[in-house]
Amino acid sequence: MSILDSLTQGLLIGLGLFYKALWPILLGVLITALIETLIDQERLAGILGGRDLLSTGKATAAGVASSACTFGALSITQTLFKKGASAEASFAFSFASTNLVIELGILIYAILGWPFLVAELLGGFLLISIMYVLVRLTLPEQLFEEARTRLREQFREDPAPVAFTRNVTAKGDWRKQLTTTDGWRRIAHNYFHTLGKIYKSALFGFLIAGFIVALVPPAFWTTLFLEPTGLVGIGENAVMGVLAGVASFIGSIGNVPFAAALWASGVSFAGVIACIYADLITVPIMNLWRKFFGWKAAIYIFIVFFVTMVSSAVLMELLFSKLGWIPPRLSAEGLMSFLEVKFDLTLVMTVLLLLGTFILQMLRYPTSNR
Repeated sequence: MSILDSLTQGLLIGLGLFYKALWPILLGVLITALIETLIDQERLAGILGGRDLLSTGKATAAGVASSACTFGALSITQTLFKKGASAEASFAFSFASTNLVIELGILIYAILGWPFLVAELLGGFLLISIMYVLVRLTLPEQLFEEARTRLREQFREDPAPVAFTRNVTAKGDWRKQLTTTDGWRRIAHNYFHTLGKIYKSALFGFLIAGFIVALVPPAFWTTLFLEPTGLVGIGENAVMGVLAGVASFIGSIGNVPFAAALWASGVSFAGVIACIYADLITVPIMNLWRKFFGWKAAIYIFIVFFVTMVSSAVLMELLFSKLGWIPPRLSAEGLMSFLEVKFDLTLVMTVLLLLGTFILQMLRYPTSNR
């Protein structure tokens, strides 16, 4: 196969993955927009100051109700921390908002199947639990209090309250929101705001995934990822999976097709799920941690998050192997068949969600305002 043929095949695979993922992304973003509009999330900001499990649990719930944009999640995290949230609660929000949100779960189910969805959900809570223990035991409190003081001084001129999505929040009873044009206009605003935050990462992830499957020989991955036998092999796969995610420069949504490409290329279950976990420590995200918290705190965050992600991936591999839940791997022919456009649930849902998107766009910009 020539280079041109390989590039063409990579593009077709990327577009096929995008087609398969489009309706889950749109449905997840719609559900997120409904939550953002109908639930008064502003009231959650002032209850995350404790270092106990209750505050961490509340931060987790707040993260679940936010959107899956990694950059947005980190921006909200630093705002929460600046306004008094503990490190444990702030980090729990980060993990929840990038691992337990609705659109991410639907996308993982559509692209990788239910075992990876279950591993993502169980792993999300496991990530928060392991992080909580590590931070409780090792947090350099003075370093983070200095970071909090610096943040407050840096943003003293910005007295605005925390907006968990920086979008349009609840305006009255939720029933009224769903039965008025103004309510649906706010939902439309939040819908397109979230799409605007994730579409670049998603498109980049799909294209990268397609080219990985078409251009990178499986031998490359088998060289990097050892046979996942025994704790050492599984651990090595988890480490390499996190490092692959770190080097991808992609956010939480875009990491899913990238992980699917790794799975199709022969990478182990632990390596694939570790790659999905890694979005909070990619290179551009680490630059933001450094900007917000300082380089010493950023190094601490990287180490704690890295250990947390590797440990969670290893435990997921051991658990799923024990239960027999690791799914069979698609062959190259099976992958191409999976990506074909045919009259099925994917086509029906894609058409319906695109129609819904068009309607929301009309609500967002009514004819009278053009």
